[in-house]
Amino acid sequence: MLLSGQRFVRFVGSFALILAIVWYTYVYTSVPSAAVSLKNHFINGEEELEVGQTRTVVTTITDKVVATSTVTHVVTKVPAGGSMSTATVTSFARIRPAKPIPATTTINREFERYRGMVEEYQKVLSVQDKELLQQLTSTSTRQNRLKRMYELDGAEEWLQFVLDNDDSAMPPLTKFAQQYIYDRQHPNPASCKDKQFLVLNTNWDLNGLGTVVHGTGWVLGLALRLNRILVYNDAGAPGENFVEPGCGRTRSLDCIFESFSSCTSGDATPENSIYVENYWKVPKSIWPERSTSAVPPVLGEALRRQFSDMHEDAIKYWWRTQAAAYMMRMNGPAMARLRELRFDPVMQRANTIDPKTGGTMNVPVPFPLPDGSFSMHVRHGDKGIEMELIPFKDFVDRAEEHAAMNMIMSRKVCFISTEDAGVIEEAKIIGNAWISSNTTSNQNWTWIYSDIPRINGGPKEQLDAFGNRTDMTIKWMQQLFFAIEAPYIVGTRGSGWNRMIDELRCVWLDCRTPYMEVGPFEDWVHYNF
Repeated sequence: MLLSGQRFVRFVGSFALILAIVWYTYVYTSVPSAAVSLKNHFINGEEELEVGQTRTVVTTITDKVVATSTVTHVVTKVPAGGSMSTATVTSFARIRPAKPIPATTTINREFERYRGMVEEYQKVLSVQDKELLQQLTSTSTRQNRLKRMYELDGAEEWLQFVLDNDDSAMPPLTKFAQQYIYDRQHPNPASCKDKQFLVLNTNWDLNGLGTVVHGTGWVLGLALRLNRILVYNDAGAPGENFVEPGCGRTRSLDCIFESFSSCTSGDATPENSIYVENYWKVPKSIWPERSTSAVPPVLGEALRRQFSDMHEDAIKYWWRTQAAAYMMRMNGPAMARLRELRFDPVMQRANTIDPKTGGTMNVPVPFPLPDGSFSMHVRHGDKGIEMELIPFKDFVDRAEEHAAMNMIMSRKVCFISTEDAGVIEEAKIIGNAWISSNTTSNQNWTWIYSDIPRINGGPKEQLDAFGNRTDMTIKWMQQLFFAIEAPYIVGTRGSGWNRMIDELRCVWLDCRTPYMEVGPFEDWVHYNF
C-alpha cells in the first residue's frame, strides 16, 4: 500500500533517526571520551536543554547512550568512568536517556591482529645493506628556507627571500604584492621631500602586538590606496611601548623591524601629509566608503581577475597576511639576538615520556623543527574578555587526530607558546593522548618550549614586569619564529598572535600545510577586524 505524502515524510524521518542512532552508537562504542559537550552534565527524563558550544564539561556517568531527537546531533556511547569532551552544536534539542542499542553486525573484528610488528631490523642487515645506509642522505626545501630565514639581514635580503620561494607555497600573487609594497614604500631617499605621506600617530599601551601589526597593516593599505607613503610619527609611533626609549633613531618598532620606509617622518610636513591619530578613526574626508580590508585597489583587482569568486573576507585576510609579512621583517641586530636566543641551550627545553619508566625525560631541542612537527599557541591571559579561552587538551586532541590520520607525514613533536605557565606544566606529563597508543604516527609527544618569564595576563602587565621591553619583545618574536618552523599549526584565529603565525608562515615559508582551528566559529567569524 502506498504511503500518503505526510506519512511518507514521517516514515523517512523516523527511519533516518534510527539509522543515525545505530551508526553513531556503533562508531563511538570504542571511544573513551564522547564528542558531546553539554552545559548540564546529564538529564534524567525529558526536558529542553541547550547544547553548548565548544565548552568542556568533565563528568563521570554510567554506561548510557545519549541520544537526541534529531538526526543532526551526535549520538554516542559513554562507557562507565568516561568523561565528556568538546563538540560544537549550535541548536536546541530535546535530550533524553536511551538504552544502549545492540550492534547490527555479526562481524568479529579482532583488531590486534593488524598491529604492526616490532622488529630489530639491524640484526638481519647484510653487509650491502649497511653500506647502502651509510650513503643515505635527504634534503628538505623547507628546512633549508628556515635556516636561511634566521640569517636574513636587510630589507633587500628579505624581499629576495620571498621572491625566491615557490609560488605554489604562498598565497596567490604574494611576490607581486610584496614587490609592490616595497617599491612604493622605498623611493630614492633624495626624492622623499617631493612625496606625499600618511603619518600614523597612535599608541595605546593596552594593545597587543597583534593589534598593532594588523592595525598598522590596515593603514598601510589606505596609504597605498591614496598613493601616499606610510611613516610613523616620531612623537607617538604605534607599538612604541614594546621597545625601550632610545632604541634606534626613534622609539618605534623600527627598533627591531626593518624600517617601514626609506623616507622618515622628518620628510613629512603639514603641506604634504595626512595625519591619522588612530587605526580605526580615519577621517571620512579621505576615504568616505571605508571597509575593514583596505586592500590597495590594484591588488584587489589583480586577485579578482585571477580568482573571480574569492570572497571579500578571504581578500581581507590575504591583505593582512601581506602587510604583516612586510612589517615584521626583523632587522639585522634584532635577528642576531633572536638567533642567539633560538640556540640558547638553557632557554630552550624539550621533554618527552620515557617509554621504559613512564617518567618525564629531557631530550635535545632540534633545529629547525622537523618536517611533520606541530606548533600550538595557547592564548589565555586577558584574552577571555574577547574570546573563549580554549583548554590545552583541546589543542592536543586536535593534533592527535591529525597525527593518527596523517601518520606518514606527521611527527608528534610540538613547540608550545603561551603566557600561561600552567599549560607548560600540563604538557610535561602528556605522552600519548590519542585513543590508541598504536594507531598513530609515533607513540609519545615531545614538547618543546622556551624558559621565558610568563604572566597569565595582558601584554602591558607582562612588559611592566619583565624588565627590558626591547629584549622581551624579541623573546616573544623568537617564540613566533619558533612556531612557524612547524608545518602544522594548531590554534584559534580569535587570537591576533595566532593569526600572525598563520600569516607569516604563509608568506615566508609554506602555506600548503593545514592550520587547525580549535576555537568556536563565533570567535573568528569574518577573520576579525
